[in-house]
Amino acid sequence: MVTTVETREHHRLLRWGGLAAWLGVGLPIWLQISTVTPARLAGWLPAWLLFAAAFQVTAGGRELPRKIALALLAFQAACVIFIVGILCNGYEGTLLVLVAMQLASRLSRKAGLAWVGVQTVLLGIAIGIHWSPRPAFLLTPPYLGFQILAFLVFAALEREARGREELARANAELRSARELLAQSSRAAERLRIARELHDAVGHRLVALSLNLEVASHRVAGEALEPIQVAQSLNRQVLTDIGEIVDTLGRAQRLDLRRALEAMTEEIPRPRVHLRLPDDLNELDDLTLEDAGVAHLLLRCCQEIVTNAAKHAGAENLWLDITQENGAIEVRARDDGHGAEIAEAVAAGRGLAGMRERLESAGGSLEVATRPGMGFAVAALVPVRRGV
Repeated sequence: MVTTVETREHHRLLRWGGLAAWLGVGLPIWLQISTVTPARLAGWLPAWLLFAAAFQVTAGGRELPRKIALALLAFQAACVIFIVGILCNGYEGTLLVLVAMQLASRLSRKAGLAWVGVQTVLLGIAIGIHWSPRPAFLLTPPYLGFQILAFLVFAALEREARGREELARANAELRSARELLAQSSRAAERLRIARELHDAVGHRLVALSLNLEVASHRVAGEALEPIQVAQSLNRQVLTDIGEIVDTLGRAQRLDLRRALEAMTEEIPRPRVHLRLPDDLNELDDLTLEDAGVAHLLLRCCQEIVTNAAKHAGAENLWLDITQENGAIEVRARDDGHGAEIAEAVAAGRGLAGMRERLESAGGSLEVATRPGMGFAVAALVPVRRGV
């Protein structure tokens, strides 16, 4: 399960609402405690408290490995069934509704509904053993309906929250790509203008200079002076054209910082801490003559952010970009839950594709992770500094 800002709010409300429901289920027992035998109370109380403890862990919004989360949910259901078998008051099915709510973010619809069906059957059996089959037939259908409703509603809320976050992330990536495309388009237009000035206007000015040179050798006296002035002006125009062409050529800058900031500013989760050190020749002024390299760097950062949001369950992502020795290095680390095997993570479709693209450009990609230690990614891309 990967929580979003909205799903964390859902879990916070579930946590406190579930605590109130848990207290409400136990209240009738405490009001009749004088009529409860010590042996039954000794069995009921630990199960009641253990349910609350497990519920607080799974409903607290913390990132838990899927197997552990499902084991805790099964334990909660077992506590409820045990409570019903020991000391039933008819309200314990409410606690199974809480379990169904939590299943929505961890199981598919088919698996979740099957789980709900099984725990409802067990509830009915426990009620039948404690009381008789008649109360079991009366109580289990309503609780089955409540569980199905809770499961489906929470599943819809989870999908909607994830969809909104995916949309926000895609919008941020689109803005950064649009920024880079706009820069690339401007650079291409400058280059076209520079080439036109150099090839067309520059050629004609050189031809004019040659003709003026020939004319200066064929005349003398007062007629020579205006020709010499024209030669001087022509040389100045050629110099000006050369400077303009040179300036336009140097203006082919792809502002990688601006594109990256456009991406990271609107990422809802994780919070991206972007660092571009000022002592590394101001990456704002980085000239990437190959727009494909800039695009590759941007896509690499986008893939890192997307993986941290989808798979790491991280709240924060630190993204450091440095440039030295003719290469740009991207180092990222997050505070997510990590994974057992880094190779399996790196073999995923997104990172595997990114590794291929980096290696084809002469770069490299490394991924490191451990359970509880988050993910660390290092990408290296060779580039050229502009003149």
